[in-house]
Amino acid sequence: MANKNNPSVVIGQQVRLTELAGCEECDAIYRRVELASGERAYCTCCGAELYRRSRSFSSLLALVITALIVFVIANSFPIVIVELQGNTSQTTLIGAAWTMFHIDRALVGVLILITTFIVPLVELLLLSYVLFFISVLKVRPQFLTLALRALFLFRTWGMVEVFLIGVLVTLVKLVGMVTVIPGVALWAFTLLSVLLVYIASVKIKDIWDEVDRSLG
Repeated sequence: MANKNNPSVVIGQQVRLTELAGCEECDAIYRRVELASGERAYCTCCGAELYRRSRSFSSLLALVITALIVFVIANSFPIVIVELQGNTSQTTLIGAAWTMFHIDRALVGVLILITTFIVPLVELLLLSYVLFFISVLKVRPQFLTLALRALFLFRTWGMVEVFLIGVLVTLVKLVGMVTVIPGVALWAFTLLSVLLVYIASVKIKDIWDEVDRSLG
């Protein structure tokens, strides 16, 4: 269980920027204190979380690699198989987006590709790049600032969970009319959604903190 560690408020003190932490809610400035693995520091003014000492980034890297493997599976196999009067139809995520282009719904197709394919893939690749250098090579990534800024931007556009909910709602509506068989990709997307939610719980500033703490 995370402990509530309260850093001291900084008032007119000469300290390095790397020793400071700012509250995102009330803008109070604190001097950082050393935390144990899994602990968090909270603002004494408003109670918001200031920063945390993340658990092993090696474990997070393994999780990101797992998510990449699941991502490949989710986009390589059919999402669902639909049977109606002896006719069978199936499609992948890319196939569904391509269908939107053929029925003059290009904007929908583009949104599907961006939010459920391009954004999650780029996010996972960026995380893999940063975490590999931090946890395996033990060196500061050359493009760390650019990678983390891009990661922050891309995180706001990832909508795999929304896509999955939309697919499930559609399947429920079709059950009474056709035979619906969940495909491998549907289960993969379900697992991918869970993994992405957990990965997203690691804040960008936590990665910055780890770099400053361990690599300087």
